[in-house]
Amino acid sequence: STFSRASAEVLAAFTGSEYFPGGVGSWTIPMNSFEFEAGPASDIVLQWATYFDASDQAGLSRLYGGIHVTADDLAGRIMGSEIGQAAWALATRHYQGSVRGE
Repeated sequence: STFSRASAEVLAAFTGSEYFPGGVGSWTIPMNSFEFEAGPASDIVLQWATYFDASDQAGLSRLYGGIHVTADDLAGRIMGSEIGQAAWALATRHYQGSVRGE
């Protein structure tokens, strides 16, 4: 959740929009493509309007997989948002040449 949300913040800042190019991002999981178990039984198409939607789904997948609990996901999203914004601010300062010897 932390890495996903930080990435969403940076992508939104870098592109100037929270939306995927063309309005929708998508990923197709082909039928019977899993290498570790059977499935899926048919093609599955995941779609997101924003980088933040994709980030949220990544966090939720960790809950469904039993890897994290809700408190981890929500706290991770908050931290990721702050970290992503700070990373973008620092990168911007570097590109502008205002970071020297730090």
